[in-house]
Amino acid sequence: MTDPKYGPRDPLSAEQVAAAVAAVRGDWTVLDAEPMPAGSDIVYGVTVRNARYRQREAVLKCFRSDSLVDGRSPERFLAEVDLLGLVGRETEVPVPAVYGGYRSREGLPGPAFLMEHLPGEPPLGVAADGRGAGAERLLRESGRHLARVHDLRSFDAFGDLVSDDGGPTVRDGRTTWPDRLRDIVDGSLDGLSGTRFADLEGPLREYADGRFDELDLAADAALLHGDYRPGNLLADPETGEVTAVLDWGASQAGDPRYELAWVVREFAERSPVGSAARARVREALFDAYEDERGTSLDRGNDAFERRQSFYLAVTWLAECQWFDAWWGGAEESAREARAATLRENVRALR
Repeated sequence: MTDPKYGPRDPLSAEQVAAAVAAVRGDWTVLDAEPMPAGSDIVYGVTVRNARYRQREAVLKCFRSDSLVDGRSPERFLAEVDLLGLVGRETEVPVPAVYGGYRSREGLPGPAFLMEHLPGEPPLGVAADGRGAGAERLLRESGRHLARVHDLRSFDAFGDLVSDDGGPTVRDGRTTWPDRLRDIVDGSLDGLSGTRFADLEGPLREYADGRFDELDLAADAALLHGDYRPGNLLADPETGEVTAVLDWGASQAGDPRYELAWVVREFAERSPVGSAARARVREALFDAYEDERGTSLDRGNDAFERRQSFYLAVTWLAECQWFDAWWGGAEESAREARAATLRENVRALR
């Protein structure tokens, strides 16, 4: 649920889409093109025909220079191309193949790349009662996929990933995870100015300062997808099999446990802490994750649980900062209900 201004505000002309595709694959002819729901980039689903008159479906993704998302850059956009190749080569996590791309072309948005269009639908209602075996499979496959991603690469610094000659790397990163997390928290708190949640900045800053003083936040810099959630997956609607893990544009080097807090929140569809739906989602995800990595998360340990609670609170800070972007396209009743829930969550923080 996003504000229309957060997605592709000015769709490309048919001529621009055809020219962008031709810049990547000169032997492909565009037969049809439709804008696809997107966040910070311009994305089109295209039907193309090659020189042998064979049709295929593909996806054109273009960098959006006027994106509202902080920290976007061509190098960060192109890190997704690097990661799709890396994950596709070295894991069994299903990702689309990249057909090619370009850094710049006169008169066209760039950089841009073309990738495979994989089957499936975004999974909905994963946390709902009665979803059965399909939801269970989706959750367990997601837990295994996250484990493989987190074990795929380590880095010497913490921060957003960008494309470099040697592949995805951290540029201008932090040497410790607490320093990186402090940047994330301070950025969200500073961003509350002028929003409906501006009055929460003081108590939230006091809460965060207390957690940084209290918790052991030391971690290794692992590869994180950055936005692993049902909306960035495709799955078989009948079986729950994950057919594609998409949108690697928010990738970063960080603490895997931080990503797990976000993933549980999103797959549980923001169910309250302590709810049966959230517990069910977390158990399935964590069980599969631990089995795949062969290590325990030390669930139930007070230090682990307090750290996860803090990480969850950090996701609420980000949601408060970007509330108008994330919820601007929702019905007013849903938007106001979510704003009220966020305030309740903040009041409950200890």
